[in-house]
Amino acid sequence: MRHGSRTSTAAPLIAIDSSEIREGKIDELKTGLAELVEFVEANEPEPIAYSIYIDEAGSRMTVVQIHPSSESMEVHMKLAGPIFQKFTELVVLSRIDFYGTPSDALVEQMRQKAEMLGNARLVVNELHAGFARFRVDP
Repeated sequence: MRHGSRTSTAAPLIAIDSSEIREGKIDELKTGLAELVEFVEANEPEPIAYSIYIDEAGSRMTVVQIHPSSESMEVHMKLAGPIFQKFTELVVLSRIDFYGTPSDALVEQMRQKAEMLGNARLVVNELHAGFARFRVDP
């Protein structure tokens, strides 16, 4: 038997997407991202982490999401999805990586996002080995 704070065998779902920032759009993007993060934090209680990173050159953005389940991210896509349209003129989404097991419904939601923001490649990476030390309740 395994000891520790994790009481469930459910693994979290991690999604990482990477985008190129359109030239001259960094300030507008930063304003929109602040509003998006504020919305997600206020309206979605389940995400464990929702973080957006911009490289030093201001040319690349990476979004890292950790959800307790695929269902949590499906809810995120339903609630925040309409906001993503604001970003069509600001970024070109180049890749979406899932780490864990997304539902078919979530994969379809992300494919639609990928098409809207630049026909990004979507890759699902299944867990092979590892552990998490933060608690994830089913």
